[in-house]
Amino acid sequence: MRQLSNVPTLHISDLNVWFGKSQILKNLTFDVLANQVTAFIGPSNSGKTTLVRCLNRLNDLNTEFRHTGKILFNGKDLYSPKRKASEITKQIGMVFHKPIPFRKSIYDNVAYSARMHGMKHSTELYDFVEECLRKTQLWDEVCDDLKSFPDILSIGQQQRLCIARALAGMPEVLIFDEPCEQLDAAETPKLEAIVQSLKNQYTLIFVTNKRRQAARVSDVAGFLWCGELVEFGHTEQIFTNPKDKRTEDYVTGRLG
Repeated sequence: MRQLSNVPTLHISDLNVWFGKSQILKNLTFDVLANQVTAFIGPSNSGKTTLVRCLNRLNDLNTEFRHTGKILFNGKDLYSPKRKASEITKQIGMVFHKPIPFRKSIYDNVAYSARMHGMKHSTELYDFVEECLRKTQLWDEVCDDLKSFPDILSIGQQQRLCIARALAGMPEVLIFDEPCEQLDAAETPKLEAIVQSLKNQYTLIFVTNKRRQAARVSDVAGFLWCGELVEFGHTEQIFTNPKDKRTEDYVTGRLG
């Protein structure tokens, strides 16, 4: 396993989150380090999605959202009044549990994000789209259908297209929020392999309800239970020698 860096990409300290009067997250503190896969596991309604949506400010869309504590992104306050949420979502991208391609061609789904970064030259744009599709192991499957709409693709292919679209936005961090939930058994290993291949270039956060999947794909894992981060550390330690009885009960299937 690669050594942990001393400089976190994301530093979370005493994070508490409420929606209205309901507290969802309680006193979370942890670091996300560069070029690793950090997984969050836990049962439904444990706060996993709320947590990762805090990390790219998607919770800002909910008027009842409020939080205390600090989230630093490369040492700077993620929630500083000087920082726009729209800029953060470009730097910290997200892949959702359900693939939702744009109603554009396969090519334009990916090119859209690149154009938003000012990439206009047709040859440069085409090469970049190809690069993103190759990173998601999709190029060979769609290179003859780039002008077609994504509804010709399987659900798994659509999810890989959404990953390629996210990569075209040139993020530093990419969050996967239960990205395999709607995939079949044949497509899931492909997505897991893509996650592993991307960590040399990106910082990755992976949310899953599947214990074994977290063990396969991640370097570091955190176990959330009722809004609390019960345990956080090297994946091998979390799954083979957990420090908290609740973690042991969850990873062995006795809890949750």
